[in-house]
Amino acid sequence: MATNIFEHIRKGHREVESLLEQLSSSYDRSTYDRLNQTLQAHMKAEEESLYPAMEGQESEMVQHAQEEHGQVRQLLQQLKQEGGAPSVLSQLAQAIQDHVQEEENEMFPRGQRMFDQMKIDELSQKFDEVDRRVVQQI
Repeated sequence: MATNIFEHIRKGHREVESLLEQLSSSYDRSTYDRLNQTLQAHMKAEEESLYPAMEGQESEMVQHAQEEHGQVRQLLQQLKQEGGAPSVLSQLAQAIQDHVQEEENEMFPRGQRMFDQMKIDELSQKFDEVDRRVVQQI
């Protein structure tokens, strides 16, 4: 069975935080590529599973999260173009930290109250499918 969507997203957050920490110590293209792949797959999976399911009741929260994803995508591109500029890396880390805190402290509790176990299982499977598909495409 698929990992619970909320657990899977939390695990992804920890992985991203670890990669950001590695890049902060020493920027290298290989670690950047892993971060980019992980984030692109993670964001797309959220956008195709959890966010649409929550949009009806939590449209402002979902819209805000999607705007944050846009900001992260721009900062990732800028980081690549500027070869790991510390100021851009710092902005990216802060944007991700803010987004993670909002998801884990606000969005997840609301989603867990909103969905029954069957819906959580369905969303978990969708998240896993999209995440795997995007990783293979990158």
